[in-house]
Amino acid sequence: MKKLILGALVIAAAASLALGAEELAGLPGLSRFRLANGLEVYAYRDDAVPLARVQVVFKTGAISQSAQTAGLFHLYEHMLFRGSAAHPSAAGVKAALASLGVSEWNGGTGAERVDYWITLPSSKVAEGIDFWAETLANPQLDEAALEAEKEAVAQEIGARADDPETIYEAAMTKRLFPKFPWRRDPAGSEQAVRSATLASLKAAVAGWFVPCNAALIVGGDIDPEEVRAAAEASFGSWASAPDPWAKPLVPNPRPGVVRPTWVVYPDPSMPEGVGRIEARYRGPDLASDAGSSYPADLWSALAAPSDGRFKTALAKGVPKLSKDSIIASYVSQRDGGWIAISSYFDVDPAASTVDKARAFKETTRGYEITAMKGNRSYFSEGEYEAARKRLLSDRDMAADTAEGMVETLSFWWAAASVDYYAGYPAAISKTGPKEVSAFLDTYILHNLEIVALRLNPVDFERERKSFANSGFETIGAANAFWWKK
Repeated sequence: MKKLILGALVIAAAASLALGAEELAGLPGLSRFRLANGLEVYAYRDDAVPLARVQVVFKTGAISQSAQTAGLFHLYEHMLFRGSAAHPSAAGVKAALASLGVSEWNGGTGAERVDYWITLPSSKVAEGIDFWAETLANPQLDEAALEAEKEAVAQEIGARADDPETIYEAAMTKRLFPKFPWRRDPAGSEQAVRSATLASLKAAVAGWFVPCNAALIVGGDIDPEEVRAAAEASFGSWASAPDPWAKPLVPNPRPGVVRPTWVVYPDPSMPEGVGRIEARYRGPDLASDAGSSYPADLWSALAAPSDGRFKTALAKGVPKLSKDSIIASYVSQRDGGWIAISSYFDVDPAASTVDKARAFKETTRGYEITAMKGNRSYFSEGEYEAARKRLLSDRDMAADTAEGMVETLSFWWAAASVDYYAGYPAAISKTGPKEVSAFLDTYILHNLEIVALRLNPVDFERERKSFANSGFETIGAANAFWWKK
C-alpha cells in the first residue's frame, strides 16, 4: 500500500471562518468554500451509497524539488504514517482508522501533487476530517525512524532502477526535460534521500504544506454545510502562511530537445520479434498555455479511430506497423506536458528497423501532421463532433462515482484549477479546425521530437551496428536516470 508524503502543519490559536459558499456552474452537487487561512474546501454530494471519501491534496511534489532535495517528499511520505501525537505508532494509526470504519485508504507522491484519502461511512465524515487534520499537524518524527525509512526508500529507488518501464520513462524524461528532469521524478535520488536529516525534511515541506496551497475534497453521501463546519473545526486553526507559488516557477523549456534525437532501448520486457516505436514532443503546459490543451486533447480524440485517415495512412506508410496499437496522446501537466505518437510493430529480420523509424517520423510529421495543419477538411465536421463527444464521455465516466469525482477534482485542482475542469465542456465546444491547426503548427511542426525504439535484446543485437552508424543513442540503466553521472 503506497502512502503519501505530507508536511507538518503549524496550528495557530485563532480559529478561522469559512468565506462564502459557491456552487460551481456545470458541476451539479459540488459546493466550494474557502477558509480564512486560505484552505479550499470542496463538498460533492452523491447519495448513491452511505459512504464518503475524504481527500486532501497539496499543489506540490516533484515539481517543487531541486536536484539536491529530490526524494525528500517521497521520504516524508514514509515517515508520516509512523504515527502522530494522538496515535503514536503505525499500529495506532491503523487502529484509529479501523475505529472509524475506514474501508480503504491510500495516498501518493506525484510529479505535481501529493494527496491522501480515506473512504468511510458518511456518518463519520467529521471524525475523518479531524483524524487527518490531527495526523498532519502532529506527526511523530525521530532519528531512528528516519534512518530506517531512508534505507527503505533508497532500496525502492534501487529496485525502480532495474525496472524496464521505469528505465525507459526515465531516459525519455531526461532527454525531453533536460534542464529540470528531477521535477518529473517523485521517487528522487538515493544520494538526496541518504543525505536527508529531520531538519531538511521539515524545511522541504514547511514552505509547501500550507493552507493556501491545499484543498480538502469530500465526496459522497454528505451534507456540504456539515463538511464546512467540520473543516472549520478541524482545519480552521491551521496558521496561514505565504503562498509558495508567489514567485513563479521557472518553466521547463520548450522545445525539450534542440536537435533531432534518436534512441533505442534493448528492452528485456519486449517479446522477441515485436518492437515499439514512439515520437515524443514537449506539449502545452497548463500553467503557461492552458488554451492549447483543448486542441491537444481534441486532436488526440480525432486521431483515435482505427478506421480514420491518420491511422490508415500511418499503417500504410510504415511496413509491419500494428494499426490497432497506434496511439496519439497528450498528457496534461502544469509544467511538463507532452505529446506522443506510438505503435507496436513486427520486427522483420530482413528489413532495416532504422529505415522503419525514419519512415515513421516522415509519415507522421512530414506527411500526415503537415496535411492536418494545412487542410482544414482533413477531419470532417462529423469527426470533430464525434471526437468532442468522446472526450466528454470519458470525462463523465471518470467522475461517475463520488470517489471518481474526488480524484478528478484533486488532479485538476493541482494541475490547473477546478474552474478549468468546470469550463472544459464549453471550451471544447468552441475548439475546431483553426485551433487544432495552430496547436499542430506550434507543438509538432515547429517542435523537435525524440524518436524512440524499444526492442528485445536479441532483435537489438542483430542491428546494433546499424543503430550506431545511424546516430541512435543506446539507452539503459546506466544512462537513463538524471542522477546517474
